[in-house]
Amino acid sequence: MEGLKFSESEIRKIVEILNFEKLNGIMPVVTVDQYERVLMLAFMNKEALEKTLRTGMMHYWSRSRQRLWMKGEESGHYQYVLGVYADCDVDSLLFKVNQVGKACHTGKDTCFHNAIKEFQAGAGILKELEEVIAERISNPKEGSYTSSLASKGVREVAKKVGEEATEVAVAALSEGKDRTVYEVADLLYHLVLLLKMRGAGLEDVYSELRRRRGK
Repeated sequence: MEGLKFSESEIRKIVEILNFEKLNGIMPVVTVDQYERVLMLAFMNKEALEKTLRTGMMHYWSRSRQRLWMKGEESGHYQYVLGVYADCDVDSLLFKVNQVGKACHTGKDTCFHNAIKEFQAGAGILKELEEVIAERISNPKEGSYTSSLASKGVREVAKKVGEEATEVAVAALSEGKDRTVYEVADLLYHLVLLLKMRGAGLEDVYSELRRRRGK
């Protein structure tokens, strides 16, 4: 795998037009993947930018360690450059990359994985549901439907998913909007439970959908 590389003359021209003085020699860098999902926010100085453009692999300046570092130098989760953009004031950069493995040191796909509850909408409730299901599986609770069903194994949960899917189809064909919504909610719950029991999660599904969208 190889990232986009620039010639020495191109690198000099790019560095010259950028404003590194505003933040005393560094500038913020937003990194997104090929699906335009934000992966991380970091900083570059001139040396980090030059090395990034020269090698086609993302390098950053660590403010805490006061040194240059290449993304993936320890984890192997490299970032290969696909494109680079400057903002209107030429004091911030955005890089589009091909991310190998996970972007965050915590093992998450993106560093921006901490949802702010007050602003959650749509898929946010699915994330909350997934967290509750994972907790009920790892720490079974007496009287919990989730814990009880999970204890019966994948086969039983898969059977339940089939039943719920049938109920969705019946509702859609003969029972109207409200009942269809109700049954779809049941199906989503059981699908998330099945995912967790197979060692997967919603983010795996989202990644697969992004992969398909990128084709």
